[in-house]
Amino acid sequence: MIVFRHATPDDIPLLQGLAGTIWHQVFATLITREQIDLMLSRMYAPDTIRSEMACGVVWQVLEENGTPLGYVSYSMIDPAVCKLHKIYVLPAHHGRGLGKRCLAEAAGFARTRGAVKMILQVNRRNFKAQRAYRAFGFQVEESVDWEFAPGFMLNDYRMSLTL
Repeated sequence: MIVFRHATPDDIPLLQGLAGTIWHQVFATLITREQIDLMLSRMYAPDTIRSEMACGVVWQVLEENGTPLGYVSYSMIDPAVCKLHKIYVLPAHHGRGLGKRCLAEAAGFARTRGAVKMILQVNRRNFKAQRAYRAFGFQVEESVDWEFAPGFMLNDYRMSLTL
């Protein structure tokens, strides 16, 4: 049985482990290992996750019969807009509709809070994720380039979904 479980600070090591496994498999052809490691160290630092949880970012662990398969995080960034921060499923479980279930979970959260729009950012070279987002109804709003750290640029699309 597939379920979403609300993550707590006790789950931070689990989230870090899932992220490390997933990112090194999924992003290895998109960005350098050095950039992957830097992003993981910053985005998944215990204090970062703890702070996000304390500020209203919802983290959900996707599990099947108690086995973690991935995670999703999202939050309301204004009364009408929900931001999908992260959505990752272990590559061994891709193709099972789990990403779509994560998107539906986030969209359900957004709708119950009165949001009319959901946004996300995705690497412009991550064509597989872009296809999944488009299939769910997201559309590209704009290209976004920003310096994550000195010498490391993120080249994303900002996508949105009307709820």
